[in-house]
Amino acid sequence: MLPVFEIAEPLTSALASPKSRVLLKAPTGSGKSTSVPGMLLDAEIPGKILVIEPRRMAARLLAGWVAKQRQSPIGREVGYAVRFDTKYSDDSRIIYMTDGVFQRWIQDEPELPGVGAVIFDEFHERRLAVDITLARCLDLQEKSRPDLRIVVMSATLETGNLAPYLEPVTSLEAGGRTFPVEIKYRPERPPTNDRRGGPPREVPIWERMVKVCAEAMTMDDAGNILMFLPGTHEIRKTIELLSSGSLCRDWDVFPLYSGLPPAAQETAIAPGPRPKIIVATNVAETSLTIDGVRTVIDSGLARIAAFEPRRAINTLLIKKISRAAAEQRAGRAGRTAPGRCFRLWSEPDHARRAEFEAPEIHRVDLAEATLLLKASGVADLRHFRWLDAPAEDALSRAERLLHDLSALDADGVLTDEGKHMAELPLEPRFARLMLAGHENDCMAEAAFIAAAVQGEGIFVTKRGGVSRKDFIFPDDDTDFAGEYRAFDSAVAMGFNPQRCSQIGVLARGAKETAQSLERLQRLAKRFGWSWKPIDFQQNRAAIGKSMLAAFSDQLAIRFSQGTLACKLTGNRRGKLDDESCVKNAPAFVAAEITEVEAREIITHLRRATAIDPSWLAEIFPDDLKSVQGASYDESRRRVVSRTQTIFRDLVIESKESDLNVNLDQAAEILAARVLSGELALKNWDHSVEQWTTRLHVLGKAMPELEMPTWSDEDKADAIAQICHGSISYKDIKDANPWPVLREWLNSSQRSALDSYCPERINLPNGQSAKITYQPDKDPFISVRVSHLFGVWETPMIANGRIPLLVHILTPGQKPWQMTKDLKGFWQSGYFQMKKEVAGRYPRHPWPDDPKTYVPQKK
Repeated sequence: MLPVFEIAEPLTSALASPKSRVLLKAPTGSGKSTSVPGMLLDAEIPGKILVIEPRRMAARLLAGWVAKQRQSPIGREVGYAVRFDTKYSDDSRIIYMTDGVFQRWIQDEPELPGVGAVIFDEFHERRLAVDITLARCLDLQEKSRPDLRIVVMSATLETGNLAPYLEPVTSLEAGGRTFPVEIKYRPERPPTNDRRGGPPREVPIWERMVKVCAEAMTMDDAGNILMFLPGTHEIRKTIELLSSGSLCRDWDVFPLYSGLPPAAQETAIAPGPRPKIIVATNVAETSLTIDGVRTVIDSGLARIAAFEPRRAINTLLIKKISRAAAEQRAGRAGRTAPGRCFRLWSEPDHARRAEFEAPEIHRVDLAEATLLLKASGVADLRHFRWLDAPAEDALSRAERLLHDLSALDADGVLTDEGKHMAELPLEPRFARLMLAGHENDCMAEAAFIAAAVQGEGIFVTKRGGVSRKDFIFPDDDTDFAGEYRAFDSAVAMGFNPQRCSQIGVLARGAKETAQSLERLQRLAKRFGWSWKPIDFQQNRAAIGKSMLAAFSDQLAIRFSQGTLACKLTGNRRGKLDDESCVKNAPAFVAAEITEVEAREIITHLRRATAIDPSWLAEIFPDDLKSVQGASYDESRRRVVSRTQTIFRDLVIESKESDLNVNLDQAAEILAARVLSGELALKNWDHSVEQWTTRLHVLGKAMPELEMPTWSDEDKADAIAQICHGSISYKDIKDANPWPVLREWLNSSQRSALDSYCPERINLPNGQSAKITYQPDKDPFISVRVSHLFGVWETPMIANGRIPLLVHILTPGQKPWQMTKDLKGFWQSGYFQMKKEVAGRYPRHPWPDDPKTYVPQKK
């Protein structure tokens, strides 16, 4: 009996009352995925029991397994629903489905009529769709469906706040049925040098996997071998190597991944007469039971959902798996007997890995989730019932994109366009593209572009010979016309890899595009949309308008015809692909943006489609504005009037004229160039700088006077006033600044300035000295020693608050000492000066006691 049956009675008891919730922790192999739904059904819980799985393959295979156990054909009592494939009926009581399908189900049927229980399996994977649908089920249960049962199941429940989030909840734990697994680390060796003198060669992951597999196959108790790789490409290369020699002569080798036909998936996991090697993605981590596996070989990698800025979509990126995922994988070797797990990384590397996978809500784009929640009536997503709240910048980015796609208005309210987009099982950008394709009668072309952008790509990496430019014609308006020609050639070749490669086409990518295009055609048919043969030449304007509707946030304009450099929305800059067909277009949208970091970050714009700027007023009238302003003509050194047409923050068109120049703006522009040093005011001289510094010094020293300030902003304002009424440098270069500066102070303030921070100071001995003021330094006077006789204390200004720095000069006007302690100078410094200097200046008085010296009157 499976371990999960130990908790059968407390589980069914906990679900007997209204508003019941159960949190079940049970390790892989306990039987929770296959047995718990049947327990609920046998407990006569009314209505359908929906079992939510993170993967299509698990949903399909689990449904088949449970149907067989309950001795019912698949599709009757037990069924499944995955994307593009469903097999259940109105009479089905247990339905396994993916989280994405369930998200659409609850979107279409918010009250979940006819559903008695929802079981969230493998919750530890923390998929975004699961987080959202669980929250919606909890709200539904609390409001109008108290009879709805909710069960959350996981092999590892690392989320410490999950139980409080589900309160009131019954927490249960079932044991597992596992044997010890020995962990062996096989880290990558340093890259070896290329014999031909090239860069060091890194050993591909499939070569390393096969090497370890060969080691495992020599062991007497190897059992079946399960290999974990990140994706289908790596699986294909591994199987090619395993099958190339006699290594696997006595073994059966099977791939296992989500995209395999169901029959091939079942063959891979079914018992067979010979030992087998199963080369799988992370679909084999949980849920599925594969008998006889005693050896696991783990690459330590997985394709994990993340937002990819290049295509602005959620995609799968190869990442290191967490320690928890590694434990799940290793556990597959200990289901029926002791086993072993080879890890292709080091033990220190394992210790440095994340303990658990980060929830998807912190990794993926939130635009689709935001759209669906808005469509379901959630007005403010920041107050939604999140288990883990999304980052504010991610939420703001999603809302901004939806606004750019016309799905949300300026207040964040769902538009009619947004409601239609939410009905399509596509990411928002491609839902908008399909809707625009329908509106502009170019559905097939829009669908091809959506399929191509979301796929792996149609062209092979450029390596000489045939490339994408060979498919682009000079009169094309979109680079996708060339992609379609390449795709059409691949179709004619039956997607033969060798023949396609000869013309620079990736057969695998073209076939993937064909499958996506076929699905989109079925979707269009379901909505009753017209589908005509693809013709990129005939439908130029329609395609351009559709692409603008879907990619307006990636609108770009060339700086000039002589460069590929462009300006984009969002105050960005980029460079158009030099093979693009839109080099002569006035504007274009880029479906692919790639940032490459070299000395500086270069943003490459690819897969471009030409657009007519006049379409902006038609499609986005609220985002287009005309702005009157002024600009500086560098060549003539004068200000001109400027009329700009701006789309959001991107200047689409700019016209300049010498007429009707705004004088306020002209003054600001000229003043800015004066301040930068580009233009010089000839009469803004030393005397002006002294005046402004005096004003600043006095304001700091005597704040009670409440003198006007003199900051950088004040200087800018003053220069702008001097420039006001002028439009060129010729008008301002000889301008007199004093009329403006005199008006800066009233009469009493001018008197205070002259009194407390004067230009000159009268000394006690009848002499006077000019005061030099310096920004952020002490004001000073420079006086010959003979003119200081009788000045025994340091002179002061600002009502005695600022001592002047005295530059004491020799009779020959050369600096001898700087001091703010003149009394101390007369006590000692004078005598040292006399000792060293008097011999050079015998005609000047050098009394032994300077205080008794009386200058002779001439």
